[in-house]
Amino acid sequence: MAFSYNRTVYLADTDAAGVVYFASVMNMCHEAYEESLADAGINWQQLLTNSMVAIPIVHAEVSFFRPMFCGDRLTVKLVPQQISEHKFSIDYQIFSTTSTEKPLAQGNTKHICINVQTRDRVNLPKFIIQWLETFS
Repeated sequence: MAFSYNRTVYLADTDAAGVVYFASVMNMCHEAYEESLADAGINWQQLLTNSMVAIPIVHAEVSFFRPMFCGDRLTVKLVPQQISEHKFSIDYQIFSTTSTEKPLAQGNTKHICINVQTRDRVNLPKFIIQWLETFS
């Protein structure tokens, strides 16, 4: 089951031409990721301060199909997928809230779980596995 996140495009999300800038799309995708984790009961503050693991993004990409403008109402849908015992990816599709037939953009991020001190790869924690199962 995909997770959905609604968001308005703000002026700060656009470039000089008034169109959403690619880095802003990645920011919107990451907001959806954070909201999906919170929806699953995962506390970001605890994860960042009391954990021996980190889950950095090691790959990110965005494709645009139609422009997005200031004031547009968007829905970001995400579907995560486990790739290995220490890696997962998230596929994102961004739609206008007025039409969910064709996406305006799509994105993908890949994440790897590492030990904070050694930087070696480690298995994904149980709470991430549960999150993956919830929204896959």
